[in-house]
Amino acid sequence: MNKIFGLFLLVVFSVAAFADPELHAVPAKDTLSLWVMDDGVNSGFALQKITRKYSQQTKKPVKVRFLNWGEAFDELQRVFAMDSSEVEASGAEVPDVVQLGSSWVPYFADAGMISSIDSLLDVVDSTRFYSEAMKATHVGRGKETYALPWFLDVRGLFVNERLWLSMGFNDEDVENFPEFYGTLRSVAKAQLKNGYGRPVTAFEFGVREDWTAQQQMAPILWSFGGDLVVECEVHENDSSRFSGYRSALVDSASLVGLRHYLKFVRDQEISPNGLRENSSQIADRFVRSEMLMIHGTSEIIRKMEFGSDVGGLMESPLAKDGIAVIPSPKGPAGRFTFVGGSHLALPKLLSYRSAQRQKEAADLFLFLLRADNVDQYSRQIGFLPADRSLIHLWAQDSRYYQLINGLEKDGRSFINIPEWREVEVVMNNMVGRIAKSLADTSSDESDEIPRVVLAAHEQIDSLLRHESGLDRDSLWACIRLALMQPVEEHENEIREEPQETERPLFVVLVAAAALVLVVVVIVVVLRRKR
Repeated sequence: MNKIFGLFLLVVFSVAAFADPELHAVPAKDTLSLWVMDDGVNSGFALQKITRKYSQQTKKPVKVRFLNWGEAFDELQRVFAMDSSEVEASGAEVPDVVQLGSSWVPYFADAGMISSIDSLLDVVDSTRFYSEAMKATHVGRGKETYALPWFLDVRGLFVNERLWLSMGFNDEDVENFPEFYGTLRSVAKAQLKNGYGRPVTAFEFGVREDWTAQQQMAPILWSFGGDLVVECEVHENDSSRFSGYRSALVDSASLVGLRHYLKFVRDQEISPNGLRENSSQIADRFVRSEMLMIHGTSEIIRKMEFGSDVGGLMESPLAKDGIAVIPSPKGPAGRFTFVGGSHLALPKLLSYRSAQRQKEAADLFLFLLRADNVDQYSRQIGFLPADRSLIHLWAQDSRYYQLINGLEKDGRSFINIPEWREVEVVMNNMVGRIAKSLADTSSDESDEIPRVVLAAHEQIDSLLRHESGLDRDSLWACIRLALMQPVEEHENEIREEPQETERPLFVVLVAAAALVLVVVVIVVVLRRKR
């Protein structure tokens, strides 16, 4: 009986240990710990292959921990805030190398939570990395480097290739914003349906309780010469000096860009679902061939090469129709592409460890950033590599060429300041409130939307500790006037009769089988009557 009871206790404690993440056994002291996020289809499999290769070459085991993107920032903040005594006392697992979203790097660097890697720059040759991605490795105008780019999240316009070509469209039809709107309008008026009889919408952002508003909006603002946050300068005696940062949301050029962005949000003929769905739901529509065009990421191309059993899209209607990338419309200030991504960093917690352990962590860091390993991981997840030499190789694939062409000139990332994550929250909340106002037909949007924009502007300035000194009522009136101006749209006709998306083979077979069955039943009934 005692043996049975003892076995029972062993099972209970074993289950408890695996059920509670705080009770997980920490890695052995000689095991390096790598913390990353789930970056897409089979990203874990690819990373395990790379770390296994590292272990074979160095005889050093590596444990990989995967964090949820939605929870990672808070989890890292909690762990990095611990001091060495707390880590030792709790026996908590801490990473030796960590993945950070590109816009997170300045925050963790400014908070003293990640280490400077200046001493490693000659070893890794930082000049091989895409220059715009290197901006996030510093804090503001600072020169010290705290991370290195791992891969790029490049946003672009993706179209359902078969539908796009069947309507006779080409790149010239989206050359500028008036042409772009006219093309979308003609698609909306065509009332196209796919092979399942579902309507095909032209284009949607998806803004309901969404988290990508700033990524959707920024390229449009940039195209008109605007921005979300800019540097401040104080002018004295025919010279100027840097004095911090301020909100640029209500600058005249930014308001023109915002007016064009809001056209997509509020136009119910072009974007009938955007106010009640988020960007993830909109992406699902595109995959189902229920939408012509989407502002998306390159990973969707790679996903179409994997089956649904591993989260791929190989069997989707979109995979059957094909996908293509078209250039973004050009504004008065140019054509811009949003570039985000992920960086690798060394946590400051390493400083209390032995010099040998710090060297081993740096070795793993450098190994992961080696060109062959960057290429292997990027090809698995479908995000572009941050290494220039590899980007040129990817450009030889026509599916990626349009995303990469002009990236050095037109690619732009968010400003590298510690407050940026809080700015993102403000922007997402602003767009959410605007969407709610537009969905509420009883509200006067011409008054409410300027109030929401002004509130967001003031919140950003408060985060950046900037005082504009401008009169609030006058500023609201300027915002209202700017957003009420009409947006130019050129009429654009479909050159060819749009064709419905072909029905999948299994649908055709089922329909044929049903028809045969009906014929057989009729024949049998007629024979019985005779």
